[in-house]
Amino acid sequence: MMDQPPQKNDSATQQSHAAARFALSRTDVVVIGLVCIGIGVALGFFLPALGSLAATFPIPFGDVIEKLSRFDQAWVVIARPILGGALGLIAAFFIAASTTPLVVDEHGITIGRDDDHPLRISRASFSTAYFADSKLVVVTEGGHQAFKGDVEGKKAAIAEAFTSRGYRWGEI
Repeated sequence: MMDQPPQKNDSATQQSHAAARFALSRTDVVVIGLVCIGIGVALGFFLPALGSLAATFPIPFGDVIEKLSRFDQAWVVIARPILGGALGLIAAFFIAASTTPLVVDEHGITIGRDDDHPLRISRASFSTAYFADSKLVVVTEGGHQAFKGDVEGKKAAIAEAFTSRGYRWGEI
């Protein structure tokens, strides 16, 4: 009977085969939503003070903001924070929807959401990736720039995701 070498089953080996996903988590989306709603409610609540302050600076529509902030009927005082919160919710939706997720795995790269026709680059057609002007640039084998844009994740973690899976990473 021959001795077989022991199978390596450490976490580093398993981790290199798992896909690296860079996207907003549900917690991130909830925090963004709560912050935007909170800012909207606060702006609605403090609009009279902000309107008086705005009138002292030469900003566009400063006079309009001051006049709107002087409405002091009970329904307006109640409606301002509610409207601010609704506008904050809309802002949170646009912030969360404007982020671009990135998935790097052993077989290729996926940039974008699955429900929005993501860009898929196979390992065979991939040439190199790097950051230029704070934007991720992905170049294909033929020298075509397949993607240049913002993606979720920290630069160092994204670079590590590419290099740990054997993709070429270059700095310009």
